Amino acid sequence: MLGSLEASKVPPAPEAAAPEAAPAAATGDAPAAPATRNYSEALKLIAKGAWPFPRAVYSYALERLFELGAKTVAIDILYVSDRKDDSDPRILAAMDRLEAMQEAYGISDELLEKVEAELDESFEIAPAMILALQRLEAAKSKLGASPELLARIKSLLEREGRKIREGDEVFAETLERHRGKIVLAFSNNKTLDDNGKETIQFLRPNPTLAKALGEDGLGYAFFQPDADAVVRRVDTTTSQFKESNKAFLQTGPDDWLKFSALAVSKFASRKIEPQHEIINYRGAAGTFEVLPIEELFSDRLLKEDPRYQGGNRFKDKLVFLGPISETFHDEHRTPLGTQPGVEIHAHYAGSLLDNIPISEFPKEKELWLVVGAVLMAAILLLTFESLPKRVGFAAFAVGGFAYASYVLFRDHHLMLPVVSPLIALGLVGGIITAFDFAIEQLEKAHVRGVLDKYVSSNVASMVMNQGDSFDQALRGENKAVSVLFSDIRGFTSLSESRSPEMLVAQLNEYFMQMVDRVLGQGGTLQKFIGDAIMAVWGDTHSMGINVDCLGAVRAALKMRVALHELNQGWASNPDREELHIGVGINHGHVVVGELGHPQRMEFTCLGDGVNLAARLESATKQFGVDILVASEAEKITRDQVVYRRVDLAVFKGKTQPIQVFTPLGEVGMDVPAWLGTYHAALDLFHERKFTEAKVAFAAVDQEMGGDDYLCKMYQKRCDHYLAEPPAAEWDGSWTLTEK
Repeated sequence: MLGSLEASKVPPAPEAAAPEAAPAAATGDAPAAPATRNYSEALKLIAKGAWPFPRAVYSYALERLFELGAKTVAIDILYVSDRKDDSDPRILAAMDRLEAMQEAYGISDELLEKVEAELDESFEIAPAMILALQRLEAAKSKLGASPELLARIKSLLEREGRKIREGDEVFAETLERHRGKIVLAFSNNKTLDDNGKETIQFLRPNPTLAKALGEDGLGYAFFQPDADAVVRRVDTTTSQFKESNKAFLQTGPDDWLKFSALAVSKFASRKIEPQHEIINYRGAAGTFEVLPIEELFSDRLLKEDPRYQGGNRFKDKLVFLGPISETFHDEHRTPLGTQPGVEIHAHYAGSLLDNIPISEFPKEKELWLVVGAVLMAAILLLTFESLPKRVGFAAFAVGGFAYASYVLFRDHHLMLPVVSPLIALGLVGGIITAFDFAIEQLEKAHVRGVLDKYVSSNVASMVMNQGDSFDQALRGENKAVSVLFSDIRGFTSLSESRSPEMLVAQLNEYFMQMVDRVLGQGGTLQKFIGDAIMAVWGDTHSMGINVDCLGAVRAALKMRVALHELNQGWASNPDREELHIGVGINHGHVVVGELGHPQRMEFTCLGDGVNLAARLESATKQFGVDILVASEAEKITRDQVVYRRVDLAVFKGKTQPIQVFTPLGEVGMDVPAWLGTYHAALDLFHERKFTEAKVAFAAVDQEMGGDDYLCKMYQKRCDHYLAEPPAAEWDGSWTLTEK
């Protein structure tokens, strides 16, 4: 067990560490211990003095500790300067006498006469009285000493020649008497040389104390903090510290032990080898009990206070004496919070005594640890291709390394470097993953570029980004989709009248504009069928039935505008012909999947919903309109699009009539005045009022300019039904005879 002692006014001692030497026995000519000790004098010194204490205080403390059975005492206080304080008991007695006399006489001739009288009576106290008078005068300038008074004091000093033991001499006698059982601290000091360069010099105890204790009793008490100003490590010799601090002026001492290591060496009589170790802190500040130095001199406390165990608290113990108060500025940051330097020494000494100091992994081998981590990371990361597996491996590797570090620390007190291997692992993993990602993106871009040439961009996106969904779609799915078919009117005659080069060039210009409108509305370009275009909304991904269906109708309206602009541009080009198209739109259920031969597969849609869209496109010629929309699609989009009813038609191969419409534009357009009259005429037609309907259609036709195909078509139907009235079950439908 270690004890840490502190005086309420003990000075700050620089951080600690220690030199080595075998414990030395007291020399034969060491001063003999006094027969009796009056420890009340120590309390008087503490009570009298402001900081720094007279060094006799530490002399008394050492004598008391060894009297109580302490085996070794380590003092974490620097004694660099010489001290000539009032340490001799005779001076203390003389000071008390002089103060009493001064209160009665003041500093005056009368006082000096009294002093001279007492000097004549007692030769033993005479030198002390003279020196005490000098100290009293020097310390209390308020007394107003005159030059004449100082001259008389000097003459008294010259008359008496008896030596007074004071300051360092008293302390040195104690150090010499207990040589081999005491460790004093020394540290270093940073200064600037004449060139402004920083230098470091050792600060050792003054020659009087160093000689008394011996060089083997001095320990290096400086802690070199890490870059973050935290004290974690310790070098057991000064040479190790100097290797990393090239600013030292002198070459020695190279083989001196750290302060706490030297204390352990003397306490346990064992050799401490040079080590670079990490301090094994046992806890935060206060782990070791702190006892005030003045309590050492109270016989009552030593006997009655349970902390002192009846005076046996220090028996066969290693005791550290040093400052712990914040006012002494001897506090340092540690991994467990701020702690006084003397307590840090106690932590390290405790780990040495229990043989549990923490060793660092050798620096020269750290590179191999990093290389091993890099190689392992590279091999295993290249083995796993998926990111989740790589992340899982990285977590496993980090966890495994952390566990190995923990086991080595717990069982062998070896601290592995954690940061550098983890940085290496992270860098390698990051670089490999980034490289693979870049390669993958390049490959995706290449594949996407190829796919975009042969399939719709929506299909390409589904292939690239939704592999599972695409795999399911390839096997076949039933989906509600909106299908658009468009075809060029009179393409056969056009192809016969134009050269292949001119035809291909014009078709590519046409397809460019039409497909852009489809893709712009979120559609999937399913295929080109000669000059026809098939597009679908909702096959690869759906934005909802309403959005899909509205996208198809909007695409058709924009294709109408784009073709008009193309024809205007081609009007002045003799190599181009004016084109006209028909567009059919239907919403219904279809089968989506991959069809074809293993060497030529196609992702497409099939079913009645597709067939009806194709029939609608073909029927545009029979109704004289460019766009036909089936009733299901019209029902979904009627709130966003203005429609003109076209017919209740029974398509070839079907038995049930389907209401078809042609879109005029989106809601918000200027609705033509004739649209209401036209729908009223159509209602008359379905009510079998053919005469009135014919008149109404004629009026609408005139209102529209006299050339409306639908109005003329219904006038002919009115004539037909007037001549041959329909059957009683007639529902107003018309059967188409062509596909």
